[in-house]
Amino acid sequence: MGGLALASGQQDRDDAVGHGRYALGMAVGFLGLLLVLLCLPFDRYLASQRAADSEMFHARWIYERLHFDPTPVDVAIIGSSRVEAGISSDLMARILSAKFHRQIHVVNLALVKPGRDYHDLLVRDLLATHPEVRMIILSDDGFMIDTHPMFQEMASVAQIASAPILINKSYFANLLAVPYRNLLNGAQQLLPGWFGVDTVFRPDNYLGSDLDRTLGYRLPSGHKRNGELVMPPKQLLARAQATIAERGKFRLLHMSILPEAWQLSIDHTYMESIAGLARDHHVALAFIGLPMFGPRDEPRNPAYFSRFGPDFLPVHLRNDPRFYQDEVHLNRAGAIAATQYLADKVAPLLSRVGV
Repeated sequence: MGGLALASGQQDRDDAVGHGRYALGMAVGFLGLLLVLLCLPFDRYLASQRAADSEMFHARWIYERLHFDPTPVDVAIIGSSRVEAGISSDLMARILSAKFHRQIHVVNLALVKPGRDYHDLLVRDLLATHPEVRMIILSDDGFMIDTHPMFQEMASVAQIASAPILINKSYFANLLAVPYRNLLNGAQQLLPGWFGVDTVFRPDNYLGSDLDRTLGYRLPSGHKRNGELVMPPKQLLARAQATIAERGKFRLLHMSILPEAWQLSIDHTYMESIAGLARDHHVALAFIGLPMFGPRDEPRNPAYFSRFGPDFLPVHLRNDPRFYQDEVHLNRAGAIAATQYLADKVAPLLSRVGV
C-alpha cells in the first residue's frame, strides 16, 4: 500500500510539472505571437482607410493631402466636425490672399469627432510633410475628455502605450486593439484587392487640394451633411438645451469633483505637445470656438488656450437660426459668416510670422 501511495504521489507531481510546463509553453507562445504582431510593418495609409464606411471617411483624404499633394499649406485648420462644417478653407484662402496680395493656401484638416490625441498626429504629419506652414488653427470644442477613434487606428504602438492613463477610459481599449489592428494591416498589405483598399496613391480618386466640406457632402450611408441644411428654430433650441443638460449631467456624475487638470489630461497632454512642436517649427497657433445655437454653450477654458495663442469665439452667430444645420454645427451660411470673422482675426497674426 505504501508503494502504491508513493507511486500515486509521484504521478501527481509529474502531472503538476507537466501542466506547469504546458502553461509556461502557452504563455511563452502567446507572448511570442504578441511580440510578432506588435513588430509587424504598419502602413498608416492603409490605416487611414479603416474609416471608409463611417462618418470619418475623410481621414483618407486628410492623409493624402498631407503626404501625396505638394500644393503648399500656409494655414492649416485642425479640429472636429464643428470646424469642418463651420470654416470654409476656400473662402478663407480668398480673403487672406486679397489681404496679402498673393496666394495664401488654406486647408481644413478637421475630422468628425473631437480628440486632441489625433490632432497631435496630424500636426506631426503636417510639419513633417509641409514645413512651409506658418499657422495652425485648432478647434476649441470646450472640455475635451475623450480620445479620438482614429488615434487607435493610426498611432504607433509607442504612441498608444505612452498616452496618458489618468482619466482616459479608452487607454486599455486602444492598447488591446493593437494586435488585431496590426494583423489586419499586415493582411491588407499582402491582399489589398481582397480587402478593397489601396496601397498606393491613386490621383484619379483624390478629392483635390482645396476640398471645402462646408459646401456639403454625402456620408457613405447617403445622408447629407453641411451645405444649405437648416433646422426650425424651436427644434434647434430644444436640441441645444438637451445637449447641454446631457453633457453637464455626465460631468457632474463622473468627474466634477476631480481637478480640471485630471479631467482634461488627454487634452492638456497633447496640447502641450502641439505647442512644443509649433514653437520648434516657428508656427503660430490660434484657436476657434464655434458656439452652439442659443444663449447657453458648453464650458470653455480660454485662459488655458491663451497660453499658446488667441482663442476666438464668434458669439454673435449663436442666436441666428439661419446659420445652423443642427444645435452644434453651422451650415454654409454660418460657415461664411464664421470664416469672414476668423480671417479678419488671424490676418494680423499671419503678418507677424511673415506670410
